[in-house]
Amino acid sequence: MKKPNEASVAQSVNEIVNFLETTSQLAFTLEDSHLEIKQGEDGKVLCFDLGGVDKVLLRTDFDGSGFIQVNFKDKTKVLITKSLVGFKPFEITGFDPAKIPKVVTTVDLNSVYKAIEDILDSEDTYQTATELEVLKKVYQSIMLGAEQVGFEMRAEKLWFSSFLLNTNAATA
Repeated sequence: MKKPNEASVAQSVNEIVNFLETTSQLAFTLEDSHLEIKQGEDGKVLCFDLGGVDKVLLRTDFDGSGFIQVNFKDKTKVLITKSLVGFKPFEITGFDPAKIPKVVTTVDLNSVYKAIEDILDSEDTYQTATELEVLKKVYQSIMLGAEQVGFEMRAEKLWFSSFLLNTNAATA
């Protein structure tokens, strides 16, 4: 007979896997007690220990689309839709959380990156500096939020670090 905790982990695994099997944009690998979910849109991989799952909730979006909410014991959570994994952005001290949606995805980093490029190409230096500061915080918030829930963000962190070094050198 399974222990209560093992039974709840098995039930959580079943709920997550059953949902993932209905998606076409997400691929998954289940090994031992780890689950990896790969998003088709950007190739990002979410990896987490199934023993860290607290609860799985089947939910429906405002348009009737089904998704699951996975709550972890460390109080983080992810929303798994048919095509992407959503998560809460990391709260950065001194940054107004109203400037960013409550749920974001790693795909959002591409939009922020493009906005940063557009601003760097802009001629308006005052507006550029102000908007660039906001976009840096937005990028960092999404990147750290993704990392916090289990996405590998090494490449994004390297780009962000080199970007900060280059923009700081340019303004020095």
